[in-house]
Amino acid sequence: MTTDKAACTIITDALASHGVTDAVCSPGSRNAPLLLAADEEKRWRKHVVVDERSAAFIALGMAATSGRPVALICTSGTALLNYAPAVAEAYYRAVPLIVVSADRPREWIDQDDSQTLRQFEALSNFVKKSYDVPDAKGKQADWYASRIANDAMITALTGRRGPVHINVQLDAPLTSKGAAPSLRDAIRVITSEDKLPQQAIEALAEEAKEKKILVIAGFLPPDAALSLALRKFATLPNVFIMSETIANLKAVDGCDSIDPLLSSLPEETLEEMKPDIVITIGGALVSRFVKAWLRKSPHAAHWMVGHSHTTVDCFQSLTTRIETSPAPFFRQLGGALRKQRSPEGYSNEWRRLNSTSKGIHSDYLKKCPWSDLKVFSIISDRIPAGYNVHYSNGTPIRYSQLFPAAQANSCWCNRGVSGIDGSTSTAIGSAIISTPPTLLISGDMSFSYDIGALACHEIPDSFKAIVINNSGGEIFRFIPTTRDLPERERYFSAPPALEISKIASAYGFTCNLANDPEELRSGLEWLFNHKGKALLEVVTPPEINSRILTEYLNIKI
Repeated sequence: MTTDKAACTIITDALASHGVTDAVCSPGSRNAPLLLAADEEKRWRKHVVVDERSAAFIALGMAATSGRPVALICTSGTALLNYAPAVAEAYYRAVPLIVVSADRPREWIDQDDSQTLRQFEALSNFVKKSYDVPDAKGKQADWYASRIANDAMITALTGRRGPVHINVQLDAPLTSKGAAPSLRDAIRVITSEDKLPQQAIEALAEEAKEKKILVIAGFLPPDAALSLALRKFATLPNVFIMSETIANLKAVDGCDSIDPLLSSLPEETLEEMKPDIVITIGGALVSRFVKAWLRKSPHAAHWMVGHSHTTVDCFQSLTTRIETSPAPFFRQLGGALRKQRSPEGYSNEWRRLNSTSKGIHSDYLKKCPWSDLKVFSIISDRIPAGYNVHYSNGTPIRYSQLFPAAQANSCWCNRGVSGIDGSTSTAIGSAIISTPPTLLISGDMSFSYDIGALACHEIPDSFKAIVINNSGGEIFRFIPTTRDLPERERYFSAPPALEISKIASAYGFTCNLANDPEELRSGLEWLFNHKGKALLEVVTPPEINSRILTEYLNIKI
């Protein structure tokens, strides 16, 4: 039995797993759950010091002398502020102090409650990073506390070492006990600027021995070396690669349309095809299907490869951060795995399923009526080789994952935070400094939002735009959050009060219009042959777009 505040036990366990062997604790009421958790942590030596100012300097001496991280545990209020002098010293001496402070729940801050002040980021000028853990219960809350604690320790111990601050909100009762929560293994980090040490590669290869490996690529800049490395890696019989359009991988044998494949598989097949190891590269994923599927597979190990500013645990099963460049990593790991006897069948079965899925979806498209889905199927086949393609957020980037622009030079979208603001401006900025021509594919809402970008006098004649006019906010007619709301058309999917072609014409664009497949095909031929900057507006029926897309993603093998 230990404290019933699961976050406290999860945090102390993670700190111990990352090498903390000493904790300097100061007494208090609000931090009682943290002290109970510390008392149960048998890997720690506990040192009780009443005065927090002295406690922090004592911890500094321990950490500086041993070279190991040392934990500091204090109660709420000014107790935390008394750590500041020692934490500042630790910051400038690169000493890893792990400050863990108890706090009141967020709603009680600035409410004249006893011992409350603004604790989160109170030490922000003198720590590498600040973290705030809410007082919450359940699986999601436990996962969050674990991710926070692991990231705090990785931050403190990698790069230029230094202190970090974990602020833990705790509500009454404070001394209740319960069973210890389920604990995850610590997330390990392997760091190398370029090539990993051979010993590290051999250890990873041993871990991957006879395992089913799934590589998933999110947004990335074009990288010929990475594409080549993955082409070779994909020849291993236990490896399959799934990539998104904006991953910019070229000629890699795998799946480049994730959502149609995964949505077409019955539950029993998805269960059979679960990987043993997931390796992710690149940024945030567009595909909601792959995220939902892998979040049901917490037993799968997850390796995140690439340089990251934080611990990204998208599938809630991260086991290893591999801070190195992806191309040499896959060359090294592939070489090591080829020395082993890899299990047959995993990659071949994925290829069979992918081929079958493409076939049935292709049959659907042949009879598909005029809609956004039909439009993107036509556009994707007709983008000339060499174009840099920019997608706006919302509908266009999601449809792009169904029909990758195979001939494009590169594909881009603002998926860092996925906002609709600035999609046109970003494409124009790219066009200004780019030798290859630029194509923007935008929805009417995103395009109207950023209409002022057309006033830029540096837009080159090679800039082309396709605007899908589906009467605004088509994504809100599709996603479960808003599709059934009676207020949807008024507040979420309201069409922009702008006539796109007239506005673009006023800014010097030559415009054309497409209302059906034949007009679209001829319009695309016109667009890509036009000598000046040009825009093709494509009008689709909002009343059937979401229904067609739903049908498409509900086709089963």
